[in-house]
Amino acid sequence: MIKSASEILSPVISPPAKVANNNRKEISKQFFWRLFQKTAPGFKIKKENEAVIFTIFRYFLLQPDFNAYGTIKNKASLDKGLLVYGDYGVGKSTLFDVIHEVGKVILKQKGNTQLWFPRISTVHLLTLFYQSQKDNTSNFKLESYYRGKLYLDDLGIEDKAYNREEIIGKLLFERHRRKLKTYVTTNENPSAIAARYGNHIGDRLPEMFNIIKWEGESWRE
Repeated sequence: MIKSASEILSPVISPPAKVANNNRKEISKQFFWRLFQKTAPGFKIKKENEAVIFTIFRYFLLQPDFNAYGTIKNKASLDKGLLVYGDYGVGKSTLFDVIHEVGKVILKQKGNTQLWFPRISTVHLLTLFYQSQKDNTSNFKLESYYRGKLYLDDLGIEDKAYNREEIIGKLLFERHRRKLKTYVTTNENPSAIAARYGNHIGDRLPEMFNIIKWEGESWRE
């Protein structure tokens, strides 16, 4: 059942007083919701996933009480990125892809980068890295991903580079060091991410991300 923007983006608890921030140009709830519906008319928002989805919406809309649904269990902050992990096929990547497309429209229409972020899968990034090692004309540089916002999809399914180097772990470490906003979707839980990339990454996850667990049935079944 389609809800109004105010219904979706209103918290389930009384919100704290709004924190003024004159440096942020906020996109309205109504404008965002119209674009979202137009971009993904078949996206499934159900009772079991609405708290997660609405929390993510509220985060990108820069609402100070974006964690009013209590979805984020570590310290919630708009200054951090998002790490969304959970079951295969529940819609994690699809949701971020839609938000990416909405952000592209907003950037084109309003010149506003609030919802805009580059996106790449970890597997594709590793493929580009391999190609750059063989092709002297390649303009790929891992350092290019050390700036601005970035969405990394399918964290943890990529191989080690040449079976020895964790390129994505290096990227995460550098982005944390530079205090950059990173958005991640993955099937791996934080403990598995720490085991894969090392404690120097695992220990930094709560500082770097608002961590969200997304449970549910796969759309692909």
